[in-house]
Amino acid sequence: MSHLRIVSIALGLLLLMTPLSMGDDDGDDEREDDEGFEDMGEDLGTASAWLLGLTLAYFGWKRILPQIRKYLKTTEQKAQLKQLNAWNKKVLPIHTLLGIAALVTGAIHGLMMDESSILLWTAIALMGLLSVSGALMRWKWPPREVKKGARLLHMQRLMSAIVVILLLVGHEMV
Repeated sequence: MSHLRIVSIALGLLLLMTPLSMGDDDGDDEREDDEGFEDMGEDLGTASAWLLGLTLAYFGWKRILPQIRKYLKTTEQKAQLKQLNAWNKKVLPIHTLLGIAALVTGAIHGLMMDESSILLWTAIALMGLLSVSGALMRWKWPPREVKKGARLLHMQRLMSAIVVILLLVGHEMV
């Protein structure tokens, strides 16, 4: 649980480090305030991109995990295998927290920016769908059929790829 707390604190600090105002201290120029607001929105966009990248890194982790386990089993490194399994249990909550943080910061970023694109909001909606389906997989309540459907939806790598493509193309358009 301490790793989750550390990640939460780090995410909070990342958001707090975003500059709250830009320009000089007199605050009389409304245009400078608008630029500062937009600069803060751009900083949130950068933070959201990093959070999304870290969230998607989970796919890579899950791809190499079986090979690492197999190697540790064949070389009879039981202590390392036990450590790997303990670490793997801590990675999923981190993935969840990073994904939610990426969704929230991305949505706030989109609301703060002057330009908008249907492609970008579609990407945010798909990220929301991925977050909801991931939450349904982890939640204890849903019936087995709901969890199975949520798993099928959440595990679609194509949907994550579409989110990234929509974000890249949408940002090029605005």
